[in-house]
Amino acid sequence: LQLAERFIREESAFYTPPKPDRIAEDFVFRGPTVGPLCKRDYLTTLGTFEVYKAFPDIQPNPFGFVIDPDNPRLVRFFVRNTGTNDGPFGLGNGISIPSTGREVRGATEAFSILFDSNNLVKMLTVGYVCDRFEGNTFGLGAALGLMNVVGLPIKPGPLYNFTTWLNNRVLGLPAKTVSAPEDVP
Repeated sequence: LQLAERFIREESAFYTPPKPDRIAEDFVFRGPTVGPLCKRDYLTTLGTFEVYKAFPDIQPNPFGFVIDPDNPRLVRFFVRNTGTNDGPFGLGNGISIPSTGREVRGATEAFSILFDSNNLVKMLTVGYVCDRFEGNTFGLGAALGLMNVVGLPIKPGPLYNFTTWLNNRVLGLPAKTVSAPEDVP
């Protein structure tokens, strides 16, 4: 439980600068509309957004840590993001959304972290919103919720699906929503 809390608070690349040595080489990231991402694409995508700079006071406010009864290496818990957009939100290729000063009060999200036998993070799932009417992220979790708070109205649906396909398969911009199948362990 302590490894999971330390990772989410101090090592995830979302709330703080990345600590790649805490992430397994066969790492996979998954969310409701993003993923699977391999380690390289996860770190590149979060390095593009630099959420911890866009929201310098961002806190995950994690709670409810439990070990999954069917897998002793899997920890499940909740987060409820809070913070203020006092820095630019990176989108890639030198493009960013200027700071807005807006505060985020995220909806409660379900997360999980799977550790390998060396206690490295092998899988991270995030963004599964428990109550879409809670907070000010328009019912979205993780980076999509934050993007909506800073004024980038991204919503899952046909347009989102097309633009992410265009980025991932044609334009090859640094921030990905899915890794190439051959890159996912």
